Amino acid sequence: MYHNGLVKRPSERDGKKTPDKELLGPTEEADGETILTGLVDTLLDVPDQEMNKPFKDWKRALTAWNERSEIESRRLSFGDDDAFDFFKSDDLDISVLGPFLTERDGVTGLKFLGNPPKGPRIGHDSLSLDESEFKGFDAGHTINGHSVVFRLRYGGFSYLFSGDLNDEASRILARKHQRGEINVRSEVFKVPHHGSADFSGAFFQMVSPIISVVSSGDESARKEYIHPRATLMGALGRHSRVDEPLIFVTEMVAFFNVEGWARLTDPKKDEKRGEFFSFSRTAYGIVKTRTDGNRMLVYTDSGKSDMKEAYAYTLDENGLPMPSPVVRV
Repeated sequence: MYHNGLVKRPSERDGKKTPDKELLGPTEEADGETILTGLVDTLLDVPDQEMNKPFKDWKRALTAWNERSEIESRRLSFGDDDAFDFFKSDDLDISVLGPFLTERDGVTGLKFLGNPPKGPRIGHDSLSLDESEFKGFDAGHTINGHSVVFRLRYGGFSYLFSGDLNDEASRILARKHQRGEINVRSEVFKVPHHGSADFSGAFFQMVSPIISVVSSGDESARKEYIHPRATLMGALGRHSRVDEPLIFVTEMVAFFNVEGWARLTDPKKDEKRGEFFSFSRTAYGIVKTRTDGNRMLVYTDSGKSDMKEAYAYTLDENGLPMPSPVVRV
């Protein structure tokens, strides 16, 4: 189990709301930066009283699993590529690109990230790499921004998995790429944070994908974030490296069959719910890719078993992906 070493503390202590700066454990000030130093190697060693409910639930699940089969837990940061030695071969490689540890005046840890400027974010400088506009301390943005980021290469095709990266963290990676310290350019891009508005256009520009996948959907009125945002979708199109990029949203490639009016089989629940108009999911929102390192197939399912949305690419003599006919067998 690979993770970033951050654990969220209880949201209240002694009946008072816990300040964001104290929600992720010990910090130290160094050279004008607030750095999180209380990083953990395994969640199983963290006392329950030092975790919020979701982390305690996660620990309980891991403890139960660990009793059946021991879990190897490891905190990852940039450069820990040996974590994937079991995967590597001549054509296969995984590079860990984040999170980046900050080192200031002998203090090492993860930078405490701030609040992004309030939206709507239309007309702002999406290509900026300056972090000065992010103010204060935001625990949620910090734990998301320090997601484990890795780039998987198979032959001539690369995939970038970016977790819940946000704008501030993405700017850090974009600067590293610009200086040649890392390589984020990838053909397939798992778009950060379900298509949140808190994105960096500069980061997208440097990834320069051909195929982008936004994982979103299954929200409710109680938990609605408007994912993906229209601004993000526009930025993906603009910063892709080809004129007609493939941009998939998982909720849009799911398929629901109309079932009509229905009732619940549980009498008590039926009495409370009553009759309702129902649908059944016949195709999950899954975007599938297959590659041998030289060719790539991308496809999704539909409501019909014999109908797919499918595209193919192959590498030209210079190793660049080019559109290719989809071959039916």
